[in-house]
Amino acid sequence: MRPSTILTIEDDSKIIDILRLYLEREGFTVYTALNAIDGLRLMQKVKPDIVLLDIKLPDSNGFELARKYRMVSDGILIFITGEKTQSTIMKGFEIGCDDYITKPFDPPEVIARIKANLRRTRTVVAEQIVIESLTINLSDKNVYKHGESVELFAKEKLLLFHLAQHPNQVLSTEQLFDLIWGMDSSADIKTVQVHISTLRRKIEDDPKNPQFIQTVRGFGYRLVTK
Repeated sequence: MRPSTILTIEDDSKIIDILRLYLEREGFTVYTALNAIDGLRLMQKVKPDIVLLDIKLPDSNGFELARKYRMVSDGILIFITGEKTQSTIMKGFEIGCDDYITKPFDPPEVIARIKANLRRTRTVVAEQIVIESLTINLSDKNVYKHGESVELFAKEKLLLFHLAQHPNQVLSTEQLFDLIWGMDSSADIKTVQVHISTLRRKIEDDPKNPQFIQTVRGFGYRLVTK
């Protein structure tokens, strides 16, 4: 298996040098950019498996760059930033980031977060689940609605896949959060609700009256297959 490719987009050269040292020591192939223009160029050229992205860049907002990455890849996207407000963190997860690390940070923590996200994205069962008009192909990580491909962010896929692997079983919000985001994540547990909402908009005919992902009030969510 080829080593995972990581692109770090950060305007602080000292942080880039430290991250490169730790990441290359772990066997990752590392590319870096000090601004959004170079970061976008490398995104298109390298097609990185993982992007570590600062929100405040000298020539652009990191959120805009994140949206462009999500248009072409469902790879792992981690924000590393000094922005700590709840609204900023939630905005990052709504865009489709997988994790959020605030500065200052310890490099070993970044490595641990990356490895945790890699483990989650690779734990997929090779099978296909069909529920009426919805097809969930866990082997190639594709989802289809009425035969048409549905574009989902990585966390949305993991959420849907986990529910599909436990059909008709109620999973609590806490269970889903710990499994997909990890107990050490900086995300708020409300991010589960946000991702369920965006997921419903993509796979349900009527998101306000969901057929597939149903809420069991006071308990959590379940994927209904019968």
